[in-house]
Amino acid sequence: MWAERVPVANVYREKNAFETLSEWECERLNIPPVPDGFRRGAHYLTEERIRRRYSEVMPKDALEYHVAEGLQQATAIKEWLPQITAELEPPAAELFLKLRRGDIMARGKLLPPGVQIIDFVEQDYSYGRSDFDDLTDTDIPPDVWTMTGIDWIANAVSARGLSYCDVSMSVAVLMRVFPTGRTPVGRAEYVGDYLLVTESDEDNAAHVPTKRTPGRPPVFGWDAFHLEVADLINSGRMPQKKEAAIQQMLSWFESTQGGKKPSRSAVSEKLTPYYRRFMLGKA
Repeated sequence: MWAERVPVANVYREKNAFETLSEWECERLNIPPVPDGFRRGAHYLTEERIRRRYSEVMPKDALEYHVAEGLQQATAIKEWLPQITAELEPPAAELFLKLRRGDIMARGKLLPPGVQIIDFVEQDYSYGRSDFDDLTDTDIPPDVWTMTGIDWIANAVSARGLSYCDVSMSVAVLMRVFPTGRTPVGRAEYVGDYLLVTESDEDNAAHVPTKRTPGRPPVFGWDAFHLEVADLINSGRMPQKKEAAIQQMLSWFESTQGGKKPSRSAVSEKLTPYYRRFMLGKA
């Protein structure tokens, strides 16, 4: 909701809500860049915990380095969390109410008594077998959800003496309760940060010979243009300045369509939604 991301699997399961945010997306969301260590739940780390976990498997000099690094990451995360609260709270409150009222049912792995969230997170990101591999997803009762009990960094919730990790929910339900705005782009449309291309019956039957009907073909391949722009943005190769992008796409038309190119104003008009949606504030 907050980062305008669209899940593409049947079940929305994300190790960390901030795992894939780039620096320019953080800037757009008005938050500082995500610091190192957030994937491993560094905000739970203490010197005692680090030494207890690694003292038997590391030489002393490596252990001291690991302790210093872990504590540095823990400090960075703890300083970062309050800075994102103001930006995260409005959508977080909306989602929390839906979960608490049972409008959205979530599932997670219920931790055994005495096990802490950091125990699960550390093993979840380690290689090899985990002590929690045999845990299965179970429904999280609505009354377990509390705003203070949700850990957005570790993807977990704790309340009433219970802790659930690896929280997931139905994408179909999520998209129904929080529908994402759609922006038409030629024959496709942007849904959040994804370009959705819907094949028509004609596309699916393309292998069946059909009689060509007379008519004037389109002068320029705008469908191909939109796909090219989407690829440039996705790969990070889109110029930050719109004027540079206009010149680049005019050259693209010339090189791909027999030396023909549309007017500068036509290209500028079609690039405008992209720059408003994806490039604003990135320059």
